[in-house]
Amino acid sequence: MLFAYFGPETVMPLASIVAAIAGAALMFWRNLVYFAKRIIRAATGRRSA
Repeated sequence: MLFAYFGPETVMPLASIVAAIAGAALMFWRNLVYFAKRIIRAATGRRSA
């Protein structure tokens, strides 16, 4: 672990990708939650009241 230095030039592309994914998730959060609930309901066989 002595040579496990991650400089800014290696971390910034990864941080940029993570930030883009998080931003897209926040923009479409309501739709993502609705879609996830529909999939869970379909998988469990329950219907909404």
